[in-house]
Parts: sequence; structure tokens; C-alpha cells
Amino acid sequence: MRIFNKISIKNKLRIIIILTSAIVIFLASTAFVASDLFTFRQQMVKDLSVLADLVGINSSAGLIFKNNHTIEENIAGLKANENITTVQIFTKQGNKFVSYFKNGIPNETEHNVKTVNEYYTLHKIKSVQKYHIFHHNRLEFIQPIIFKNEEIGTIYIESDLKVFNEYLLRSTGIVVVVILVSLLLAFILASKFQRIITTPFYSLLTTMQLVSKDKDYSLRVEKIVDDEWGNLMDKFNEMLTQIETNNIKLNQYQEDLEDMVKQRTNELAKAMDQAMAAKQAKSAFLANISHEFRTPLNGILGYTQIFKQDKNLNEQQQDGIDVIKRSGEYLLTLISDILDLSKIEAGKLEIIAEEFNFQQFLSGITELFKMRASQKKIHFNIEFANNLPTIVYGDTKRLRQIFINLLSNAIKFTERGTVTFKITRVQENIHLQVIDTGIGIAEEELQSIFLPFQQSGDRNNKAKGTGLGLSITKKLIKAMDGEIYLESILGQGSNFLVILKLPIISDAPEVVIHPSLAIGYKSQTYPYKILVVDDNAENRSFLNGILTPLGFKILEANNGNVGLKLTLQQHPDLIIMDLMMPEMDGLEATRHIRKDYKNLPIIAASASVFEANRKDSLIAGCNDFIDKPINTNKLLELFSKYLKLQWIYSGETNEEELPILSPELIVELSSLTMVGDIEGVIK
Repeated sequence: MRIFNKISIKNKLRIIIILTSAIVIFLASTAFVASDLFTFRQQMVKDLSVLADLVGINSSAGLIFKNNHTIEENIAGLKANENITTVQIFTKQGNKFVSYFKNGIPNETEHNVKTVNEYYTLHKIKSVQKYHIFHHNRLEFIQPIIFKNEEIGTIYIESDLKVFNEYLLRSTGIVVVVILVSLLLAFILASKFQRIITTPFYSLLTTMQLVSKDKDYSLRVEKIVDDEWGNLMDKFNEMLTQIETNNIKLNQYQEDLEDMVKQRTNELAKAMDQAMAAKQAKSAFLANISHEFRTPLNGILGYTQIFKQDKNLNEQQQDGIDVIKRSGEYLLTLISDILDLSKIEAGKLEIIAEEFNFQQFLSGITELFKMRASQKKIHFNIEFANNLPTIVYGDTKRLRQIFINLLSNAIKFTERGTVTFKITRVQENIHLQVIDTGIGIAEEELQSIFLPFQQSGDRNNKAKGTGLGLSITKKLIKAMDGEIYLESILGQGSNFLVILKLPIISDAPEVVIHPSLAIGYKSQTYPYKILVVDDNAENRSFLNGILTPLGFKILEANNGNVGLKLTLQQHPDLIIMDLMMPEMDGLEATRHIRKDYKNLPIIAASASVFEANRKDSLIAGCNDFIDKPINTNKLLELFSKYLKLQWIYSGETNEEELPILSPELIVELSSLTMVGDIEGVIK
């Protein structure tokens, strides 16, 4: 059947027609031949019966009178019949009386005797009068000889089947010829008539193949018949019409959609350009506003550091300076929070990890919040594990931001009781816990508290702030692959747990240095010349006020061009380079300086908080970067790093070890004092 399934339809039709015709013709011919042969055999039996009757009548006298010669003479006439091979006459008692064999050759065999015995048995039991039996090559016939209604003997005749076999062979040959001729005619007719079925089929198939190949749904099948094939062609044409109509509509929809897509793409491109422009404008605005805010704050916070060192200020003046310092730091924190949120939303927040002293880091945080807790008259409990590492790897700026945000909130929202600052080490992780007994957070606010601009409590009781601290803290922790958890009960307090992954570099203890206590330095080359390049006079004045009392000689330049000239003329030992200046900015000035001074330390100072500025400064040739407002301690740490200084701290030096002012400087200070030029003295 698998082979038949692969044959074409026209050949299948031919095979079906030919096989059907062959079967029908074969059955008909077989039935005809079988009927004809049956009739022929019956006629042979009938002929032998007539012959037996004739021989029996002629042999009656011989049997009665026991004259076998008479019977032999009668039988001798059978020689003319070539089919008769044996004739035997038996007496009534069954004794053989006369025998005739063709060509005089006795042909009496065992089967003759067997046949005669069977006849006598059947004749006696069933009164059988005539008996015949066909063999493959002969016919035996037996019947009684009756004279005057009395059985006087039995005649046995045997005839060969030569004539019958010839007739059978001839009939078979005719049947075979008829079948072959019929099959030939059937094949010819099948080849002709199959076209009636296959022609419309192949017409339909050809059209289907063309439609499938070319996707041309305008083609139609030519209807050539009105039968089922014709109906199928009509339905196929209807289907093509529907597809063509749908394709026309679809193409129209596609064109409309393409127009819409083009329109939307153009709109999206415009919106994208606008968004990019807005983003760039936002970045530029943030950079500029950061610079504009931090620049005056640098002067404000810088001078508070200078004034705090003045021993002549009374307590009220010191408190006023503290207010100025706290207000400036608060404003700086707000600016940093807003900028950090913008960075996070833009996906530009960068984690800059470095090795740092973790215990010294914690000490600075602790000292800061001890004072704040003392001012609010609440207990500040510190619980540090004994196995904390000394040196770890992380972003100190972001870590400090996380610690300060959590501890500031705890102290801010705790009016009485305790704030616990707990640090433990669990395997390679650092666990930070800040536990307070403050106002707590309502359960329904536990999730929203980490969203931007969200604050807990009712409007009247909310503390001042932007509501950005916890949101930024959570995002910073996530950026550092850490986790933060919060448990809080309204009216009872809160418990923040932060898990940080800080790779541990060393567990060995390290000596902590406090540069803020420095009052001078020891050096074989004295004094060091420091070039301050900044377009803002307040910034230059602040650095002059910080560094001059420590024994440094300060050179000032208000732009990069002047700074480049002073570098070539004065050969400073270190340069503090502002990045944004008129005429020539700090990056260009640094590149020019590096052509002649490969090893001169240059520290970039900028009010911009974007990491790109830090990278650009390092690429231009700066050795390090410091944020504005400048932190005095960090600045002195950089001086120690690049100038290899040995600091002199308060309480460990004699007066003679302090730097001695030059005579020219003493004369100049005296003149300024006499005329009351305070600004000149400070400068």
C-alpha cells in the first residue's frame, strides 16, 4: 500500500481499471470454461452410456448362449472409436466373460478390478444401475446388461480423456487470449477515460502550485467540467477571491500601519531627541547647580573650619559658627541627596571601591554621632564586635552616606531613650544594626518608607527633610550587593539591619593618625610652595587660611593660563587645580603642565559630583581628586601622601619647632594691622 500511495492518480486509475477488468474477465472466463467443461464431461458420460447400451444389446445372445466369439465380433467394431481403450463383459455372477483392449494390448490393471468391485458393492447396497468415475487421464463407465428386464451381465468401458484434455487446453488458451486482449483494451480505455478525471485535477493542481509559488491570488482555475471536480474548482476560486480581497485589505492595513509606524517613529525620534536633550540639559543643570551651590559652600564651610581654630572667640561666637557649619552641612547633604537620586534614576550611580581602614572609618562616624546624641541628651550605645577587620575593600563615600543616613534618622526621631550603633562580623559579611527607641513606623508604612520623598508619621509631626535618605540608602545598599531589613513598632522604635559584603583585606591593627590636630610639619625643604588655581577668590582665601598657618607658601592663580605661567616661573611643590575656570580650564592647564612636569603632584578640586569629572581629571594628568567643599582632614591626608610630610601635632612640639615667619612677611602684617586691613591680614 505504501508503494501504491506514491503512484500518481492517473496511474492509480489505470491500475484500478485494469485490475477490475482483469478480475471480471477472469471470473467470467473461468465460469464459462468450467461450465463448458462440465457439459463436455456430461456428454462424454452420456455417449459411453449409449455405447454401453448398444454393446449390451448386441452381447445379450452371446451371454445367454455362452458364445464369446459372437460378443468379440461385436466388440471388434469399437476399434473405430479411438477414445475407447478397454471393454469387458462380465457374467451375472461377476465373472469376466469377454475383454477388449485397444490395439490388442491387455490394459487390465488393478484399478479396473477396484472399479468393478466398487460398482458391485454399490449395486447391491444402493441398487446403483450406472456408475462412472473420472480420473486424470481416463473415464471408467459400468452398467448392467438387461435382457427382457433381467440382468444377465455387466459391461465395463474405459475411455481416455485425450479429446477432453485437448478441449480443455484449447479453451484455456482462448480464455488467456481473451483476457490479454481485454486487458490491452482496458489499458487503452483507461488511458483515455482517466483524463476525464485527471485533467480537471491537474488543472486545479497546477493553479494551486502557481498560487503557492508566486503568491498571486488573482489566478483562477478554468472550470472544464460540471461534476464534483467542477464544484471543487468553484469553491477553490471562491477561496482565492476571499484571500485576494483579504490581501488587498491587509496590504492597505499594512501601508496604513507603516505610515503610522513612520509617524510614530518620527514622533518617538523627536521625543527621544527631546528626552536626550532634556537629559543632557538636566545633567548640565545638575552639574552647574552643583558647582554653583558647592562653590559658596566651600567658602562657608571652609571658613567655619578656620574660625573654629581661633582661640579668641567666645562661646556665643563659637555657637554661631557651629550653627553656620551645621546649616551648610545640611544644605550640602540635601544637594548630595538630590544629585544621588538623579544619578540612580539615570542608572549612572558608580561604586568606587578602594582599600580603607574600617576601624578608623567607624571611629569617625562614632565621634560625629556621639556629639549629636549628646546635644539631644539621649544615650548613644556603641557595640562593636572584637573580630572586626582592620582593612576592607569598599566605597567609603557611599558607606559613610549609608551609615550617616541611618544614624541621623535614628537620632532625629528619638526624643528620649537610646540609639544603639551595632557592628558585627558574620563570616565574610559586615552586619550593621541601628536600633532606636524613637517614634517608630506604622506597619502600613514599612514598605513605602523606602520610596523617594516619603516620610513616616502625620504631616504635623514629620521632621524636616527631603524624604530621600532611606530611598537613597536602600538603592546604595542594593548597588553594593547588600541587603537591608526593617522592623518597627509604632511608638516603640525601629531596628534597621544592613548586611554588607566588604572583602576583608587585613585583620592586623593599624595606627590611626588624626591630621586634624596638625599644627605644622617637618621638612628639609621648607616651606613647601603650594599653587592654588581657582577662579573663585573665596576658595583661594579659604585654602590660604588653612595652609599658611601650617607653614606652606601659597601661590594663587585665578585661571589655568595664569596657573601655567606661575608653574613655569615659581616651580611649586604641589598644585590644587580647580576644573571649571574661564580662559583656560583646569584640564587643559594640567595637560600643558604635564608636558614639562611629569612628577609634579596635581590635585583636582571640583564642586561637580559626577564621576566623569573625576575620570577626566585623572586622564588629563591629575594625581588625585577632592570634592568641594574641601574637607581639611582629607586635604592634609593627600599632602601627606604626595609630599611625604611628617606632621607636627599640638601638644608634642616646642615653640622653637614652629615655623618662623620671614622678616618681609612680618613687616607686611604690621603695616596691614596699622591701617586696619583685616582682609589683607587674613589673606
